[in-house]
Amino acid sequence: MNKHLYLNYIYEFLLNFKLTALLWPTFLIVKGFSLIDVGICESVFHMTSLLGEMPTGIISDLYGRRLSRLLGRLIDIISVLLLIVAKSEWLIYLSFMLSALSYTMESGTDSAYVYDLLLEEQKQDNFPKIQGRKEVVIQGAILLATIIGGMLAGISYQLTYGLSVIIILISIIVLMQMKEIKNQHHIKTNVLNDIKMQLVQSYQLIKKDHQIFYLILSTSLFSASLTTCYFYLTNNWSELGISISLISFSLALENIVGMVAGLLTYRIIKKYSQKRLLLILPLGIVLSIMGIPFYPFSILSICTMAFFETILYIAMTSFLNEKVSSQYRATLLSTLSLGFSTVMIVYFPAVGLIGEIYGLKMAYLCLFIIVLIIYIIYQHVIRKKYEKEDSVL
Repeated sequence: MNKHLYLNYIYEFLLNFKLTALLWPTFLIVKGFSLIDVGICESVFHMTSLLGEMPTGIISDLYGRRLSRLLGRLIDIISVLLLIVAKSEWLIYLSFMLSALSYTMESGTDSAYVYDLLLEEQKQDNFPKIQGRKEVVIQGAILLATIIGGMLAGISYQLTYGLSVIIILISIIVLMQMKEIKNQHHIKTNVLNDIKMQLVQSYQLIKKDHQIFYLILSTSLFSASLTTCYFYLTNNWSELGISISLISFSLALENIVGMVAGLLTYRIIKKYSQKRLLLILPLGIVLSIMGIPFYPFSILSICTMAFFETILYIAMTSFLNEKVSSQYRATLLSTLSLGFSTVMIVYFPAVGLIGEIYGLKMAYLCLFIIVLIIYIIYQHVIRKKYEKEDSVL
């Protein structure tokens, strides 16, 4: 088991060592595309993610964790190559559709793979600790990729994207050394019927246990607010005259805080009840948004948001894995990303529209008010739910 966990850490590092993660908007502009095209690419990505999450989670559950991840890596290579050679809008849109599909092949499956490995040795209680370490690896990869990617882009965008393909190929080599985990209970009929039955049974699980729905809801509603703030923050700081080097340093701090949160998560989950975590972690994210419109407080705010969001994600995936059996694990974990994409489709353009008309400072204030109202309703529902459960007990 330890061998495959270590290989998974290496794979996760390579997976998140994306040299072009923050460069693609500039790359498209350099290639002659407009800001409208950049916005459409982001929308296409989230729409494809929304439609693809459940089907790709089903592929993982029915046909194997490693197979799902392998398909994701192969699709990602095609996506990158298309973006390099694309000279028309429909090709870059297709590239982002494939990129989103690659992302959905991994989401849900990553956590399910680790939990299934631990389950084989009856060590599933270590899952939050393993996820915390994985978060350190991921944040470290993102941090290094941001620094190195920026340096390479100064030399050549083509070189940066070419190296990205090589990194994906190396990740495939690592992946093929990892153990495949298949659903031993699956009886093959045909693909369409398999998918239909998996959807029906997953829906019945959520209908039977509403707690699964609340875990998904808490992550989706509040994680999307961090991503939305993060995406527009670079533009906001640039408009204030902040240098690129200082912006890079500030965003690097956010990654470092995420690494610290990953290391602390296991202790926090063990110390506090699920109810308290469901209430406090989203509140930490909501309150952090208050400082986003005001530089330099926005540096502290984005770091604080990252701290709470990292713990929230690890805690919720831990709770979900405990509640779901292996044959439905990736399918239901994919609903986390499904919910996230749904909320992003609302948050992202709303903040952009308000920012275009009234400025990003006003947009962030509006986002805070909206998310605060959502939290007030959310915490009322959560408290009522747990009071009902306590009365039954």
